[in-house]
Amino acid sequence: MVRNIRINLFTVAVLLICIGVVMIYSSSSIYAGEQYNDGFFFLKRHLAFLLIGLVLTFFFMSIDYRKLKQFSRPLLIISIILLVLVLVPGLGREVAGARRWFRFKALSFQPSELASLALIIYIADFISRKGTLIKTFVRGFLPPMCILGVCAFLIVIQPDLGTTIALGVVVLMMIFVAGVRPVYILSLILSSLPALYLLIFHVAYRRARILAFLNPWLDPKGTGFQIIQSQVALGSGGIFGVGLGHSKQKLFYLPAAHTDFIFSIIGEELGLIGTIGVIL
Repeated sequence: MVRNIRINLFTVAVLLICIGVVMIYSSSSIYAGEQYNDGFFFLKRHLAFLLIGLVLTFFFMSIDYRKLKQFSRPLLIISIILLVLVLVPGLGREVAGARRWFRFKALSFQPSELASLALIIYIADFISRKGTLIKTFVRGFLPPMCILGVCAFLIVIQPDLGTTIALGVVVLMMIFVAGVRPVYILSLILSSLPALYLLIFHVAYRRARILAFLNPWLDPKGTGFQIIQSQVALGSGGIFGVGLGHSKQKLFYLPAAHTDFIFSIIGEELGLIGTIGVIL
């Protein structure tokens, strides 16, 4: 049973990687040729990342995950320190008003990604140590929420609200499965709603994104432009697509065609059949 699950996961991963390699090149070759005089620029970078990922995959497969318990606290402390340091001018790299990255020549590192992994490992360790005490408020629910609060605060002031919400959801799911009383979790969610409302609707660019998502035609040449162009790409593909490599929207109509909106290019070139295939 476990062997079949592993084979299925491996097969799905390989299929998605193969689709990704093909579509990265298809969606980025013209842009890369224009910007870097090398149509293979993003494909080569993608393949390099895949190679690194493959090495790390086999490395972590050879390690008993239970051994990560001894590193849970040091990893969390290092992550929090990095989250603080990235906010320091001159250390953290600022892009479009957000200070989320450390930049090392051609490579960039986002501390919030490490913090997310570190917090998940720490919460798992905490749950395994506490046992039935996880059901209590003071010794079970409060400590992980305090740690989550510190990490969430440091991430949200970068600002990165999306990562903060995603991390919060994962941690709450973990402690819910561990046996924390649902009333504690529900109370936390309800008490955080006013802060969430302020963070979304009292920050201009976030409010604009929400409104653009609800109705992109309110500002078709501004905040709604990307969404409209992505819908044009998906609609142009029809059932069977216009053909691999034949997208028109990637010709500088759809911004970030090879990153945030690559699924739209898949829809345009491979059609509804291709998009459903990827999702399945």
